[in-house]
Amino acid sequence: MGAHRAILVVAGGIPLLLVVTLLATIGYAAFRVPGAAGFTLSNFREVYSDPFIYKALLNTIVFAVIAVLTAAITAVPIAWLTERSDLPARGMIFPLMTLSLLIPGFATAMGWLVLLHERVGIISHWISSLFSLERSPINVNNVIGMGFVQGLTLTGLMFIMIASSFRAMDPALEESAEAHGLSLATRLRKVTFPLMWPSILAASLYTLTVGFGSFDIPAVIGMGSNVFVFSTLVYEQARPEGGIPHNELAAATSFLLFFVAILFSYWYLRVVRQSSRYAVVTGKGYRPKLVSLTRTQRVLGWTFVGIVVLLAAGLPFLALLWTSLNRYFVLPSMSAFQNLTLEAYRTLSLSFAGPAIENTIILIFVVPTLTAIFSLAISWVIVRSELKGISGAYDALAFTPHAIPSIILALGAVVIGLWYVPASLPFYGTLNILLAVYIVTWLGFGTRVYNSALLQIHRELDEAGSVFGLKRLTVLRKILLPLIVPAVIYTWVWVALLVYRELTVAAFLASQSNVVLSTFVWQQWQQDTSRGAALSIVMILAMMPLIAIYFWAGRRMASRKS
Repeated sequence: MGAHRAILVVAGGIPLLLVVTLLATIGYAAFRVPGAAGFTLSNFREVYSDPFIYKALLNTIVFAVIAVLTAAITAVPIAWLTERSDLPARGMIFPLMTLSLLIPGFATAMGWLVLLHERVGIISHWISSLFSLERSPINVNNVIGMGFVQGLTLTGLMFIMIASSFRAMDPALEESAEAHGLSLATRLRKVTFPLMWPSILAASLYTLTVGFGSFDIPAVIGMGSNVFVFSTLVYEQARPEGGIPHNELAAATSFLLFFVAILFSYWYLRVVRQSSRYAVVTGKGYRPKLVSLTRTQRVLGWTFVGIVVLLAAGLPFLALLWTSLNRYFVLPSMSAFQNLTLEAYRTLSLSFAGPAIENTIILIFVVPTLTAIFSLAISWVIVRSELKGISGAYDALAFTPHAIPSIILALGAVVIGLWYVPASLPFYGTLNILLAVYIVTWLGFGTRVYNSALLQIHRELDEAGSVFGLKRLTVLRKILLPLIVPAVIYTWVWVALLVYRELTVAAFLASQSNVVLSTFVWQQWQQDTSRGAALSIVMILAMMPLIAIYFWAGRRMASRKS
């Protein structure tokens, strides 16, 4: 192995070694009791003999299933309208759906609490007043309500995952069904959706994995109502309010969460591998054709899209805006409009939120940069190194953080920081621990983008560089890297947006010295809803420049592929 190849292999192996270390630490901690010698099963006995964990497991299953059903019911029709119909101005749908995906989940949860809290929610109050009820039967303070809100936040993700399959579908079978007199509804039910089933199932399984390990929405909505899922249970065990942390119990609890996530991920990958059985696009004679909609269908189509965007982004944003303009929570009315105030915004200052802003800015620049570098090295090993055994291992390890809940990785970092890293080293309770877990968490996304980009570049360019005496690092820097600049920018901006909106890892690893904007907003929301809502509004508006760059990079990538 040459020196330059070795450098790339080592550079890619550093974060993957951290992945292995974090997961191994969780396994080790689950069988240990602090201060005791040897291994024990007592942690598992204590955790799994408690009936509460099975209630949390049931809550998690119901929560994840409701989230998937909500996302599928909303995303699949919109994907069909966008890619298979002649809906006017359908090009606007993709940015709208992506925008709803990028709004922080905890902000959406806060907005829906304002709207559908069982006692003081705006919509809940209207329902209870209209039907003379003591409390509204429709609220988000339960597992089904949380799952509904989670599903709305995942609609954009599922839409992106299945839209390309609708776009690539050969219309020949649909045309044949139409020629035999089948109506549009029958063609969709008997032809289109059965052919799209593998893509829909794969997206649903991936979304199910995300929902099973979700933390932000269950934390904002569920913990206040004493409704726990697995992620919030692990958080409560490791960070009890006013109690002693039990990281070993959290590690034992995480075992079930980890294996369920791996099972779903294996199922997802298996569905993806078997999707070729349903292939309906061939290189010969493929001709895309859009379904012509009637005027009524077009109106209904845009109405459905508008309702979904309103539920996923519009209503929560307006609810937060209303909350931020009132000193105390009040229901909308003419008299309330006369008492609106900007006091919550006036209290926001650099001295008030300065440390959180500073930490967030540091992470926004450092995490995407290091993630882009490490991901590129890993992707080069996978796609270009010709080291079959190593490349396969790198590919599997790079996907692993993508498959398991990030709260498990955060727990592993906590155990390492408390049990093994000397207090003199700046790790536990600092930005460094957030930096390490963030990079590991988004390695999977970075490598998937780079793998696709590198596969599109023929190896002849590498060989041409070698003929002229260029070393592997030089070929990567002067030939490959300039060709994948859109992918690099796309990855950098997307990871920066994820860092900006991320709450799970930030909340789990939070201390006085590493508070970021997401955890700061959550803390303020718990103390003062008006100021917390104002911070959320400012935080969402501050994302707009990054979102604009993300769309620009996405268009550049699309133009390169075409």
